[in-house]
Amino acid sequence: MNRAVTTVLLAALSLTFLAAIFAAPAAAADWKSFRPASHGGTIRISVEGKENAYYRFTEDEPLTFSVEGPTRVKILTRVRIPNDHETMGYGVTVSRDGVPVETVEKQAYVKEGAFYIAFNMYRPGVIRRIYIDVPTGRHGYELRVADRNTVDARLFESTRTRPPLVSIAPSKFSDVEMLLYKEKELTYYRMSCTSKVVLDVVGPTTVKVNTRLLYGRTMMGDQSYLVGVEQEGQPECLYRIDTEPSHSVLCRDRDDILPGALRHFALDVPPGAHTYTFRLADPTAEGAVIKFYIPKGDLSNEP
Repeated sequence: MNRAVTTVLLAALSLTFLAAIFAAPAAAADWKSFRPASHGGTIRISVEGKENAYYRFTEDEPLTFSVEGPTRVKILTRVRIPNDHETMGYGVTVSRDGVPVETVEKQAYVKEGAFYIAFNMYRPGVIRRIYIDVPTGRHGYELRVADRNTVDARLFESTRTRPPLVSIAPSKFSDVEMLLYKEKELTYYRMSCTSKVVLDVVGPTTVKVNTRLLYGRTMMGDQSYLVGVEQEGQPECLYRIDTEPSHSVLCRDRDDILPGALRHFALDVPPGAHTYTFRLADPTAEGAVIKFYIPKGDLSNEP
């Protein structure tokens, strides 16, 4: 965005629908296991005849690892339950880059058919999962048990090439347009040549910018429009976008306009707090709507 002159991007942006944005944590993702950088020791647990290595951590002996974001980490935990107990509650404190970010409370019961290979003073609890959405960049994590219990864990990283995305609202806009897609209501923000949309965002991150042209009664077929993007007083960049009427999306509150097909582009945001201003730079267009997404882990970015 630091170009000396206004740049026009002539390439048409491909049609992409954003699916499963708010998928459940255990959606059908592929995972790869990895070893922690440090831990309190290794123990093998047999579950219904299958053995796996787990890594012990306690309040005094943390489990640590580093990972490159944006990505998602899944942690399988099993608390050690004394032989004279059937259930056990425990908490896990998660720190990122030396700063505690959350304490996750879990309740577990004894896993039938599971036992420790090395000793039998305890029985393994059922698996309780913890998910971490890692922000953009490389980050170090530390896990400690929030009480005097002992927990064994395995680590997995998602192999998805794209991290889960979440929508973020702009700080300034003139009006909202509610769009209907199947049974979903989607909130978009209107923009025109005079009505701008302002987005405040903390990097490093990548903002996915979804746009749709609004077709008036006299507009038909293929159309083109320009979206202007200005970053904190720098020269405006113009994105030329080719589109067509949508066959699956409608405006909830108006029948005199029809949304265009979804088009998107990406903005790479450098570290720190930044402000971007968006406008429809094409005076011949009826209007357009816009919506923003970032990787879920980047919601925790701080200026």
